[in-house]
Amino acid sequence: MTHFLTKKSVTTRRKLPFAILSSAALAAVLALSACGTEAKDAAASTSTTAAETNTDTAAETTAAAEPATTDDAAAADEVDEATSAVREGAQKMKDETAKFQKALAANDDAQVKALSGSINDVWLSYENTVRNQFPLLYTEVEKYEMPIFSASAYDKTDYASLTDHAEKLQGALDNLLTAKKTSAAASEVLAQAVTGYETYVREQTDRFVEETQVFADAVKAGDIDKAKAAYTTSRAYYENIEPIAESLGDLDPKIDARLPDVESEEQWTGFHRIERSLWEDGSLEGQDKYADLLMTDVKALQAKVSELKLEPEAMVAGAMELLNEAATSKITGEEETYSHTDLVDLAANVEGSKAVYFAIIPALNDGHQELADQLDQQFQTMEKTLSQYNKDGRYALYTDLKTEQIRELSDQLSQLSELMSQTAKIL
Repeated sequence: MTHFLTKKSVTTRRKLPFAILSSAALAAVLALSACGTEAKDAAASTSTTAAETNTDTAAETTAAAEPATTDDAAAADEVDEATSAVREGAQKMKDETAKFQKALAANDDAQVKALSGSINDVWLSYENTVRNQFPLLYTEVEKYEMPIFSASAYDKTDYASLTDHAEKLQGALDNLLTAKKTSAAASEVLAQAVTGYETYVREQTDRFVEETQVFADAVKAGDIDKAKAAYTTSRAYYENIEPIAESLGDLDPKIDARLPDVESEEQWTGFHRIERSLWEDGSLEGQDKYADLLMTDVKALQAKVSELKLEPEAMVAGAMELLNEAATSKITGEEETYSHTDLVDLAANVEGSKAVYFAIIPALNDGHQELADQLDQQFQTMEKTLSQYNKDGRYALYTDLKTEQIRELSDQLSQLSELMSQTAKIL
């Protein structure tokens, strides 16, 4: 699973001054791209008609059109310059990733760590331009770049996972090299992004079912150590998609209820029922039936997710509510009462919310760039804070945190939730 180990410092985040379009300029580019052809056709038609009836009028029409043509050319030059910057950055990043792949093939730990940092440095130099110009491709590159950079923070190197991420990153960069500015309206791009988020949810759900099956099998086999490890992994995938799961009827309480959430213990099923047996009782006796029920419920969830259709407003509202819950109740340690693996849940909640943020970037680019920048910075701050408690892919237990550390996490989650609430108002 993907952990929030990225250490992109806010202070090192750089923008290319010539390549970043202002909100107004970007809106103008979108408008020109969408209707530039129609405007030029209309102008040509008007000019031709005027020429047939009055040469002077035709001259005036031509003169009046010239300033607009100059503005169009200036806007086009700005877009071309930005696109050139993106392609230059993508090629540099591909070159560094190729070196990274060679280091992986040679099992060279030192080079792998060094190059994961240099790949991130290149990405920092132009990622904001990509976010503004090609928001959908931005999410693809970021998705594979983040875990590669995370490798620099681990003592142990997961060569198989990094090899897969590097290959996919190269594919995303290939797409970026040939990308052209879309002529679609912002609403159309947003619709495409929402479709992409639906795909993300389905992928996460499929992985959730796979990992929960590993967990259930370990429970039924009586293997406590394997079940504990699989519990944490499978839970993270669920927490990534929790806003969606909570909207699909009574499956969330069946899968994720805690003992205080049910009227009687006889009604209690799901992960946390087995969690108590693993960490408090130290025995899996009698848990087979709960493992089977859990698999029935997660497969039912998978079936519902396969037919999922989302709207941007509902998507953002779910992420906002999830962050609110994380900041006020999950941060108290109530979620993982017995295992104390609450930081895994919090990191996964943030990751799932960031996927929503990625999806709505097209809408934010259209006149709300400052909010996009604030969200981007706040996610980085949150990731950096969480990374302090992660060593080699394992988060510290909640019980190991000090009061001031818990308060810091809560405050940062609240700030994220507030920013996400502003996006809900825009949508």
